[in-house]
Amino acid sequence: MLSCVHPNLFVLFKKLFGSAPPADTDTDSAMYNNVAHEFPFFQNKRAPVPGKVRAERITIEGDVLSYTEEDDERVGVYISDTPVTADHNYFEVEILDMAAQGAISIGLCCQKYPLYKLPGWAAESVGYHADDGKLFKARPRGIVFGPKCGGGDRMGCGVKFDPLSPEDDPSVIPVFFTKNGREIGTVLMSAPAGGLFPCVGLAATGDEVRLTTHLSWQHDEDTHMSIDSNEDEWLRLHDIRLNGQMLEYCGRGKSLIDVGLAQARVPLNTTSHYFEMEIVDPGRSGYITIGLTRKDYPKHRHPGWNRGSIAYHADDGRIFVGSTVGSPFGPRCHKGDVMGCGIIFPRDYVCTYDSDGGSNEEVSPLSGEGDDYLEHLLHVAQYPANFHIGQYPGGGFGDDNHFHGYPGFESDEDDLLPAREHIKEGALVQVFFTRNGKMIGLREVHLPPGGFFPSVSMASLDERVRVDLRPLTG
Repeated sequence: MLSCVHPNLFVLFKKLFGSAPPADTDTDSAMYNNVAHEFPFFQNKRAPVPGKVRAERITIEGDVLSYTEEDDERVGVYISDTPVTADHNYFEVEILDMAAQGAISIGLCCQKYPLYKLPGWAAESVGYHADDGKLFKARPRGIVFGPKCGGGDRMGCGVKFDPLSPEDDPSVIPVFFTKNGREIGTVLMSAPAGGLFPCVGLAATGDEVRLTTHLSWQHDEDTHMSIDSNEDEWLRLHDIRLNGQMLEYCGRGKSLIDVGLAQARVPLNTTSHYFEMEIVDPGRSGYITIGLTRKDYPKHRHPGWNRGSIAYHADDGRIFVGSTVGSPFGPRCHKGDVMGCGIIFPRDYVCTYDSDGGSNEEVSPLSGEGDDYLEHLLHVAQYPANFHIGQYPGGGFGDDNHFHGYPGFESDEDDLLPAREHIKEGALVQVFFTRNGKMIGLREVHLPPGGFFPSVSMASLDERVRVDLRPLTG
């Protein structure tokens, strides 16, 4: 009761905050809530004193959180030891893996939030759920809010302190959520006493995330805290959506013409001659390819199917060189595999195109930054110094060409290329492919006019890859 509170306490409040809390309260708890209402902790610029992480059914290994199943089959919840502040108003999780029945979620909650309810399911909490894209606020009934999230996606949550002013109600704050560095939306919620703490929920064995806290989100409309979306690096994105660093298939995935193609803006050259792709989600069928294409390549054809292209296909491990008939080449690739593609230019090669693949200005050949890595790959594959196409056993250079398995194709018909068009052949180069850093094989092909552009294609639902166009530059 207030009658038991020493009068000097009110003097202390006046010295610290300029006024004392209301004196017409009936309980100590009510007095504390009134103080927190008038002087909310989350507006304090000083770093809060760290408490203790609270977690149940969560295994913590460094910055990685994973679900730990117990007999009661309850969800797992992690609550950070410090609340968000004006200086550190944002946190993120990267989804490393999500079970088929998983329900990964992030949000903010009070310090004493129950550890058996996902963020947003109970009072004084809000949460964004990856499995259905819904927002939950103080009850276990969600509303449509944003896109679903899966393996490789980054989910973020924070508080926008900037809009707060003396005229605003300090008990109501705007909480925002992000996916891959882009804001999804904002919701207002009441600030509990003691502040709001980053909260992560996991619901099934296999759910695993990497947590990063104490971040600062900049609220410039034209910039994001996240890594550059790399939109300028792509010349064409047909039925493929760029989501942060991820390429996601967004086509129908029902027929042969539903191929999605991503073509880089800059062709490979003597200084940037290799790129990689990680399969984040093979989707329903794993119709994912990596390869090189001419600049005007048909937008709804897999690389390798038409003239002026070459590609390694993940679903069957075959190589396609300007034809819908593929050759056995390497192993099939699955979730988590990293596929690479590059060009070994002749030592006396002089590039005859610029960074856009459209100029005849000559550029003196330079030593590539990744030459040591290429030499390492060649050494791993144990190719002889006088290697030439046809020597490598099992490398996909034999005569055993097999139909790829797509009905309705003529083996060498390039039906999307006008019959009168003739693709001029340029210098003879060696195109090589890798899987998880190991050389698979090479093919000798002629460069098309303007060079070979890094290309990725997908053709079935839920396929997603992460592409690094310059993995050798560090």
